[in-house]
Amino acid sequence: MPFISFNKSTEPAAPDDLRINTTAVLYVEASRPDLVGQTTIHMLGQGTTVNAVTESIGTVVSSIGGLVAVKRHYLAPPPDDGASTVYVLPANISHIRPNLPLSPEFWYLKFVDGSELRVMDPLPSDL
Repeated sequence: MPFISFNKSTEPAAPDDLRINTTAVLYVEASRPDLVGQTTIHMLGQGTTVNAVTESIGTVVSSIGGLVAVKRHYLAPPPDDGASTVYVLPANISHIRPNLPLSPEFWYLKFVDGSELRVMDPLPSDL
């Protein structure tokens, strides 16, 4: 299993203190301004628990590799800067379904652990 290391944002002075299995990543996104850390990593089986790290979104995405960029869909009004980019690992998606019976303004990504993410239409060709 490929493990890579990041620095947790809760204790940035502790180097190399978060090791993740890259094949267990669901998706990665930039942290909201009101949260600690620069990047949030969502992992298989963690539910709403996330891993906030000090590294930038670009560093995390390139370190993990194999991620596909999609735009998150919000049922509530989107953030001021619009839909945020989320980087998903296609290997951990069990199925994708459109928002029917309406035209697919968004899609549901269902992950193998049962969690779900709504993303904007159109889907990238990598999915």
